[in-house]
Amino acid sequence: MLSVRSKLTIAFSIFFAVLIAQLALVYYFSNHSASLIAKAIQAHEQSNALTRLAIEGQKLRRFEKEFFIYADNPERRAKYSGEWNDSYEKLKEGLALLNASKSGWSESDKEKARAWNESLRDYSSGFNKVDVAVNSGFITGTIAANMAIKEAKNRFRVFLKGTAVEIDNKVREASEFSSQVEQNFANIQKVLLVLSVVALVIGGSLLLTIPRAIAGPISTLTESVIDISKGNISRPVEVRGGPEVKGLAESVERLRVALKGLMLRMNKLQQERSQGQGKTPSGEAKEVA
Repeated sequence: MLSVRSKLTIAFSIFFAVLIAQLALVYYFSNHSASLIAKAIQAHEQSNALTRLAIEGQKLRRFEKEFFIYADNPERRAKYSGEWNDSYEKLKEGLALLNASKSGWSESDKEKARAWNESLRDYSSGFNKVDVAVNSGFITGTIAANMAIKEAKNRFRVFLKGTAVEIDNKVREASEFSSQVEQNFANIQKVLLVLSVVALVIGGSLLLTIPRAIAGPISTLTESVIDISKGNISRPVEVRGGPEVKGLAESVERLRVALKGLMLRMNKLQQERSQGQGKTPSGEAKEVA
C-alpha cells in the first residue's frame, strides 16, 4: 500500500501535470490562433486593396466610354481623357505596391499582378493611340473609336477578370482563417474541459481516500491506546493503513506485548512471594489455629 506521502506526491504531481498541460495547450492554441487572425486580417486587407484596384479599373472603362460618347465634343473629350489618365496613374501605383519587396503579397500574387500590369499597359497604349487619332481627326464617331480600341479592351479584361477572381479568393481565405480560429477556440474549450474533469475526478478520489486512509487507522489505534491505558492489554492492536500508521501501530503492539509480559512476570512474582510467606523459617508450613 502506498504511503500517505506517496499519495500526496502523486496527487500534486498529477495536478501540476494537468496545469502544465493546460498552459501548454493554451499557449499553442493562442499562438496558432494569433497567426491565423493575422493571416485573416492580411487576406481581408488584400481583398480591400484589390477591390480598390478593381474600382479604378472600372472607372477607366467608364471614362473611356464617356470619352468616345463625346468624341465629337473636344471640351468634354478632353475632360474625360484627363480623368482617364488620373485613374490610370492611381491604378499603376496600386499595382506597383503589390510588386514591392515588402508588400506582404505572395510570389503567386505578384506574378498575377505583373500580368495585370502588362494588361494595363496594353490597354493604356491602345487608348492613347485612339485618343491621338480622335484628336487628330483620323477617327471620328463613337463606333469607329470603339472598334479601334477593341483589342486593347480585350487585353484589359485580364486585369478586370483577374482582380474579380482574386477578390473572391482573398475573401474566402479570410473566411477560412476565421473559421479555423473559431475551431481552435472550440478545441481548446473541449480539451480544457476534459483536463478539468480529469483533475476533478482525481482530486475527488484522493480527497475521499487520503483522509479515510489516515483517519480510520488512527481512530482504531487511538481506541487501542485507550484500552491499554485502562489496563486492557488482552486485545491485540490492529495493524492497518499506510506505512506511517502501520509503523506506529506495530510500535504500540510491541508496547502492549511488553506490558502484558511485564504484568505476567509481576503476577508470577507476587504468587511466588505469597507462597513463600505461607511457610515457616524451617521450611514447614505454619500450624493453622
